[in-house]
Amino acid sequence: MPELKLKRGDVVMLEGQLSLEVKEGEVLISGGRRGKESRTVIPRAKSVPLEAEGDALVAYTLGQDGKVEQLSERTIPREWDALISEVIRQRPKIILVMGSVDVGKSFFTTYLANTMIRHGLRVGAIDSDVGQSDIGPPTTMGLGIFEQPVAQLYEVPLSSAYFVGSMSPSEHMLEFVVGVKWLVEQGLKKADSVIVNTPGWVSGGPARSLQLYTLETVDPDIVVAIQREGELEHLLSSVPRARVRRLPVSMKVRSRSSSERASLRAMMLGKYFEDAGKLVLNLRKVRLKRCYLHTGRPIDVGTLGVKVQIVHAEQMPEGILIVTKRRMDRDAIQELEARFGRVRTIIQGSERNMMVGLTNDANELLGIGIIERIDYEKGRIVVLTPVKNADEVAAVQFGSMRIKPDGEEIGTIRQGTF
Repeated sequence: MPELKLKRGDVVMLEGQLSLEVKEGEVLISGGRRGKESRTVIPRAKSVPLEAEGDALVAYTLGQDGKVEQLSERTIPREWDALISEVIRQRPKIILVMGSVDVGKSFFTTYLANTMIRHGLRVGAIDSDVGQSDIGPPTTMGLGIFEQPVAQLYEVPLSSAYFVGSMSPSEHMLEFVVGVKWLVEQGLKKADSVIVNTPGWVSGGPARSLQLYTLETVDPDIVVAIQREGELEHLLSSVPRARVRRLPVSMKVRSRSSSERASLRAMMLGKYFEDAGKLVLNLRKVRLKRCYLHTGRPIDVGTLGVKVQIVHAEQMPEGILIVTKRRMDRDAIQELEARFGRVRTIIQGSERNMMVGLTNDANELLGIGIIERIDYEKGRIVVLTPVKNADEVAAVQFGSMRIKPDGEEIGTIRQGTF
């Protein structure tokens, strides 16, 4: 196992995949103090700085693409440490971190939180990047409460999570904003300060709406804007100047390709579903949410009088929803439209591989799942999930992603289909 002797002030960039053990002395990894015999694992496509606080000896093992690079200077800008000193003095309740993709928002969140807990503060962090979430599985936003220093956000224990339903917030902006607000409220019950790490989607009309309504709803005490060339100024113009802190991007920030992002999502989802089993839920006991299905008055399918085999029908204020064994022709749809108004159709089996959130009566996310099938005749829904107790599940939240249990993404479902 290779070893590296360090002196006070030495800086080393650790790039995964690698594992590291402190043999002697103390070091700071992502701002968190690590002493003798402490171990750290850096996964593939992640990188963090190590700083020696005095003489130290570390041993490491490199995996695929792993790299240890000794640097001539710190990667942390002076402005970051100045802001963190201000945060420790003022102890703001809510800190919101903004920035485009690959500017180091997650690392800043980790570095800030690690430094705060070194000064005796209890810190919570919310990861709202639903596609690359470190706290909680993809398609969710997670709240973690720091119990000790971490090298990466994924090491923070998950305290609460909120199911958004997709790898992108673009089609789920209401769920996103509601979820961030709910998680902030949960975090403030458990921590002195909550850091909100926001997505890198910052330009274009929908992105403006998402970011600005998040700012308005969360109402942070400090808005940290990490930017290269003023790319956040169109958003910051709506924030009171006294709350804005502009920061430069850290040196050596690592960019990820789209293939790396997809690979990381698949890896995290595959790991999440490793211990999943089939959970059978009674549709007469659980509520279906974020969908039309099971929100109307049931209709006896025998009274509809159309040739297509219908397995389920219900009357809604918006018209009629029907589930059929095969696609309906236009004549059959027009016949039903003449009687019921708008006709919304679902083909039986199209629910397979849809991602869902499973919640309890307090609206707390128990876990996510993959629909295997909906049995309309027996009134049950079969879900592949790590959640073990069907009696705890009070509601099923429909998302818009399709995935396989190994984490492979196989498409999306247009919102409103169900």
